[in-house]
Amino acid sequence: MRDAAALQIHTIRTETRVASASAALVPLVPFAALLLAIGGMLGAPFDPLVFLGGAAAVCACALPPERWTRLARAGLCAPALFALAFVPAARAGALRLADRLFAASEAVNAYAYIRLADAAENAGAERLAALLCAVLLGALCVAACRRRSVAVLLFLGVVFTQAYFGVTPGVWRNVLLFAGLALPLASGGREWSAAAVLLAGAAVVTLAVFLLAPRPNAAVEAYSEHLRDELGAAAMTLTQDAPQPEREPERAREESRHHEENAAMDGAGESAASGFERQTRTEREISLPHRVDWLRAALWLLLAVALLVVPFFPFLLVNRAKRRAEELHGAFADADNAAAIRAMFAHTMDWLRAGGLQTENRPYAQCAAAVEALTSAAYAARYAQTAPIWREAVYSDHAMTDAQREAVRALLDETAETIYEKASRRARLRMRYVDGLCGS
Repeated sequence: MRDAAALQIHTIRTETRVASASAALVPLVPFAALLLAIGGMLGAPFDPLVFLGGAAAVCACALPPERWTRLARAGLCAPALFALAFVPAARAGALRLADRLFAASEAVNAYAYIRLADAAENAGAERLAALLCAVLLGALCVAACRRRSVAVLLFLGVVFTQAYFGVTPGVWRNVLLFAGLALPLASGGREWSAAAVLLAGAAVVTLAVFLLAPRPNAAVEAYSEHLRDELGAAAMTLTQDAPQPEREPERAREESRHHEENAAMDGAGESAASGFERQTRTEREISLPHRVDWLRAALWLLLAVALLVVPFFPFLLVNRAKRRAEELHGAFADADNAAAIRAMFAHTMDWLRAGGLQTENRPYAQCAAAVEALTSAAYAARYAQTAPIWREAVYSDHAMTDAQREAVRALLDETAETIYEKASRRARLRMRYVDGLCGS
């Protein structure tokens, strides 16, 4: 029985490792397809550094546990977005990449775009912006594999971009692109069988389209051109500058100067007619142009958010710990003795790990010596007697008794009391508000 339990534990660990590797490999497929398609649309060659940077972002967002995934995505996306918005080199590179897309659209359409960057080439800035965009793209692909709504929005965004700009990366890159974007839609990107069925269906549809309609359809092309014209007109109305306000009438100070000239006529002594001249001078008010310091505005915004969030952060920790404790105690009171035993023994192991126990991927029954070094010989003996009860509750379908349930509950209470009394004040705060072992 011991060998069978060890074999089951080894199988569970293997399945866990395979699931972790799958969680990292599945987002790499749409990321690679998107990167190749974007490179084809912009006419940019394949850059190994950009690909490796985005792949590293995918692994960093996909490999951690579920509760750390959002934190990892925020930790990667926030600096990348800040750099693209406020760092001059990255901002200039992003504008150059946008100009590449505009140039590709002009080459196949009768459109004229306003260039966003200077004409000077800056390969380093473009590479930096491409690397930051690849990081954002990798985090987006991980989110698409975790949530179908994100996958649908990403799919529609790619379709809209190609339809609006009229630029495609080529037939086979486009097929690979939409096959990669369809992969997260198959059960969240976690079931390879469903993904294989979906990709096989996409391959059949693609082959049928190539065989039945290998050339562009004139009606579809005309309608798409009409839609692009309407979208372009709408975009121009949105991006046009606001009408200039009517200029106030310039205030003028009028000044009249009179020049009187008397000329003597020969022999008559007659006076010449007086001549008058009016000169007008205009005074104009000149003021400095109004400029907005976006960096200062962003810093003030961050400071305001910090002032609003930081004072309430301790209360968030308290509520989180209280909510987790309520969930755990609800599992302890389960009517099924086996489920309650599994939950209580797992919580016991959380207490021991918080106290310094290193399980090191060993079965719980083999941790008695480490538990004795951490606590006492008497406690280690009770732990060694209780571990088989947990193993029976996990790996068998036997009916668990109330006496076994009470034995595990007694071990949990003793563990919590022992570990909490031996812990330092800092460790107690971590156990209470970070690990959520004690509740509120």
